[in-house]
Amino acid sequence: MELFIDHCCEKCTHSKESACKDFIACCVEGPICHENPECKAKRKTIMARVALNDKFVIC
Repeated sequence: MELFIDHCCEKCTHSKESACKDFIACCVEGPICHENPECKAKRKTIMARVALNDKFVIC
């Protein structure tokens, strides 16, 4: 997973055809569609990489 729009794993239900209704929350807090600490860590890694300054808070 390199981007927020990428699936974090095979359990992710977000797609172009079936967009996640909670997409932003899933990107920041997720995954929402399934429990997986590894997926959550991947999301936090992306957020840390794209944060523009130290005021960007990772939940």
